[in-house]
Formats: sequence, structure tokens, C-alpha cells
Amino acid sequence: MERSDAIIKFVAVFVFIAMAAYLGVSFISSYRDPLRTVTASGMELHDGLETSGYIVRDEQLITASGANVAVTVTEGAKLAKGETVAVRYSGSTAMERAQQISEIQLKIRQLTALKNGASEDELSKETILSLSRAVTSGDLGTLYEIEQDVDAYIIYGTALATGNEDEEIAALETQLRSLSESASSDTGRVTAPFSGTFSFATDGFESLTPDDLRELTREQYRNLFSEPREVSRNAVGRLVRGIRWYYATEIDEDSAGKLRIGNNAHLVFSRTYSADLTMRVESISIPEDGKCAVVFSSDKYMQDVAALRGATAEIVFDSLSGISVPKEAVHLDTVKDRDGNEETITIVYVLQGISANAVPVKIIAESGDYYMVEATSDGLRVGDIIVVRAEDLYDGAVVEG
Repeated sequence: MERSDAIIKFVAVFVFIAMAAYLGVSFISSYRDPLRTVTASGMELHDGLETSGYIVRDEQLITASGANVAVTVTEGAKLAKGETVAVRYSGSTAMERAQQISEIQLKIRQLTALKNGASEDELSKETILSLSRAVTSGDLGTLYEIEQDVDAYIIYGTALATGNEDEEIAALETQLRSLSESASSDTGRVTAPFSGTFSFATDGFESLTPDDLRELTREQYRNLFSEPREVSRNAVGRLVRGIRWYYATEIDEDSAGKLRIGNNAHLVFSRTYSADLTMRVESISIPEDGKCAVVFSSDKYMQDVAALRGATAEIVFDSLSGISVPKEAVHLDTVKDRDGNEETITIVYVLQGISANAVPVKIIAESGDYYMVEATSDGLRVGDIIVVRAEDLYDGAVVEG
């Protein structure tokens, strides 16, 4: 036991000596080589307010009764009036028949592509590209069809290349007509009641309309969104009419005073939805207990927001952009103006080759350990190498690392 304690003590002393030696070498290196630089980068500062609110659209809940219902459209799909949204099947036989119909339609498409001169190698490459695009865009609605292409063109290879495409297509079309006729008796369609954008999301607030937000007061705002509504168990999604959507929120009276009805406002949605939008201020309520209900609207990105209800946004009242410079790199210098009078200016040293050249800068804001300085064509620019620290630093000084 004593031997083990001695070993532990020896190791501890050894580690301590090694750490002390490392810190000593680092200190000496820093003393001998004091040059430190940083690359000038762009910087933005916002005068804004983060708030939470709700998105309202002109929308309608889509329902389909029955145990066997399959939605046939994808998230964010744009539908025409009367277009099929979902299909109802009366039983397992109808669903199996639908699967057969889908496979036959796909095979007809594949054989037609071969008949029109596309090689199986080209079809394989196109299938891989389609799969990549679907995964990248999050379009999961087409994955089943792409999976069939993978089987046909990649896994089974030349199984389709029979040389009798015309005959096969004709036989498949005959089979397709027969199956489609049989399906008419036990398969029903759910269609879009109007043209719009589809979303699978449902939350019970689909009955709200933009009219509910007209002259919205803070009390009305709280009542509208106080608690979730019950959603029909037969709901398969919602259909949004038009392209304009609304964002309702409540903010403090002072912040509301910076907005004007009818003017545009800059909103940054960064949590539930990543977007930077210009939105129109539709209404600002009379203050109640120091807060106002505010409604914004936009006619952009309906496909992206069709699934959203609650959303956090930053209302940007003002913004500044410039170049980020460490405070340690900023110096004061005295120069003479045209009349010979001395004035104090702010400078940074920019490394050009092995020389440090003084560049005047104008500080416009600060954040933590950094200043934001004005970007000018004849002054400091993004990408310049700023000298943060060096020995005997002056304009034209030779500095080497």
C-alpha cells in the first residue's frame, strides 16, 4: 500500500513539473514573439425585440372518414380545385389493388423511357440524382416511386430491357384499365375544395381567418390563442387558400411606437422557421397594461409556413453593419489637419507584407471585446490582416512573427 502511494505521489510531482515547464515555455515564446493578428470580418448588430406569436391563414381542415385512407400529396404541395388529396379504400382488397395500379403505372413509365431511347445506365444515374434531391429537399412523398426505380434500374439491372417494350406497354395498359374499373366500386377520392397549399399539420385553429385579426386588441389576441381546439379524428391535413399569411403577437408599448401601420417591418424567424422577411404592419392596438397587439402580413413563402402556427420572431427596428475589430487592436493617434491644428483620430494597423500601416477607422458601435467600425472603400476592408499586438508598433513599422 505504501509503494502505491509513493508511485502516485511521484506521478503527481512529474505532471506538475511538466505543466510548469510547458507554461514557462509558452510565456517565453509569447514574450519573444508578441505579434498577433486577426482577419477583419463583417459584423451586424440589430436593435430588435424577440417575441412569440401565431400565424393565421385562410385555411380549411380536410377530413376523410374511414379506416383505410391514404394521402396522395406531399407537404407544401400546390393543389388545383378538384385535385385528389387522399384516397379512401373500403378494405384490404382495395388497398392491394391500389398497390398493383401504382406498380403498373410505374412500370409503364419505365418502359416508355427505355422505348424513347434512354439507356438503363442513364436511368440508373437519374434515379440516384432523384434520390439525392428528395433527401436534400426533405420531399419524402416521392421516395416510394424512387424506391421502385432503384429496384428496376439498379438492383435488378437489365430486367426491363426485353426489346418488346411496345407489346409490354400495351399489355400493362389493358391490365391497368381493368384494375381501374374494379377500383371504382370500392375506392373513393377526397378532393381539394379550392386551389391552395396543402399541409399535413392540424391543430384545431384552422377555423381562424384573417378577418379575426382585423383591429385586433390585446384581449382578443389572448382569447383567440388561449387554448388549443379539438381536432377531428378524421383530419388528414389542411388546405390554405391564397398566398398571404399573417403573424399576430403582442409587444411592449414603447416597441410598438417604433412601428407604423401600412409600413414595412423587418422580421427574422430563426427558431421554428429560418427566414428573414419584410412584412407589412397591418394593425397596432391601443395599449393595454403597457402592451399592444400587433399584426404583420406577408405574401412570401406560403409553402414553408403552411405547417406552422406558433412562431418566435425578432422584430428588427434598426440594424448596423460594419467590420469587427478587437478593442485591443484600436489605437489613438494625433494628426494635423489642413490648417495645422492637431486632432485625435482612431486607427488600426493593417499588415501589408511585413509592414504595419496605420488605417483610420470610425467606430460606430461596440459589442463585448469588439468594436464595429465603418467599412469604406479607401479604409479598412473585410479580409485585411489587422495587427492586434506587436513590439514597437507605429506606421510603417516592420513586424515579423
